[in-house]
Amino acid sequence: VGPVLPFILVELRGPRNLNKDPAAMTRSTATWLLAAVLVLGSAAAEGGEADLAAELAGDDECREGEGGCGLNALQLRGKPAEEEEEVPDGALDGGAADLGSAPDGFLAARCNNGRYCVMGGYLVVAGQRGAVGMESITGGNVGYYNGMMSAAYRRCGGSSCVLITNPMHHRSQSRFHIHYRRMNGNGASLKHRMEQAVCGKDGWHHGHYPCGGKAKYFSSFPGIFSASMEAGSLDHAAVSVWPQSCHGGTIVLVSFHCSIEHSIAHIPPKRR
Repeated sequence: VGPVLPFILVELRGPRNLNKDPAAMTRSTATWLLAAVLVLGSAAAEGGEADLAAELAGDDECREGEGGCGLNALQLRGKPAEEEEEVPDGALDGGAADLGSAPDGFLAARCNNGRYCVMGGYLVVAGQRGAVGMESITGGNVGYYNGMMSAAYRRCGGSSCVLITNPMHHRSQSRFHIHYRRMNGNGASLKHRMEQAVCGKDGWHHGHYPCGGKAKYFSSFPGIFSASMEAGSLDHAAVSVWPQSCHGGTIVLVSFHCSIEHSIAHIPPKRR
């Protein structure tokens, strides 16, 4: 608009030949006014298109947990990344008898974004169809599962937290998921016992831990499932992660053939 507008304004001051016929002068002025409207309208349209493109570009930035944002920029405006979904009471606690109206497949039906979802305020759920459980983790895809555990850690990474997966045959859903919970008294006692045994030491340690478990200390937060593979096959393993252990490190406990979730974590009572 900048280079064009001054030119239009100069011309609109009136015809230079003041001796022209008044009717001709009127026609000339009308012509210039029409030209001004067309030019300004075109410039405004171009500006509007640029503004819209800028807005779409802002929406098109994929945030963690969102999928397909390039195709759905307008629909995703204002939608928080990793939007949480309510999980019905009893849907995930205990065995199949406790599922009630949320049978196996509840999580799989609600999270298919290719990455992961955050649900219920205590779950990180895999968004890939092939992510069934611990037995789905391989050397080739372990990074995907490490990323989900890091997401759980970001939501509960304090000294009172514990991050938990359950093994094959001891879970209620056939879609990989991680619980991030607060420890109960038994969990705090187990953490203290592990700290006494492994803090500042290398390697995996047996210490009469639940389900034949092995514990290891890490000075930082590692790729959890990559590290857990050192303890043996994960096909029938349960992994629990204990942040802020040993004054800022992490303890990983790999247990086998059973779930310790209900014995170490606060599970909110079911609403009646």
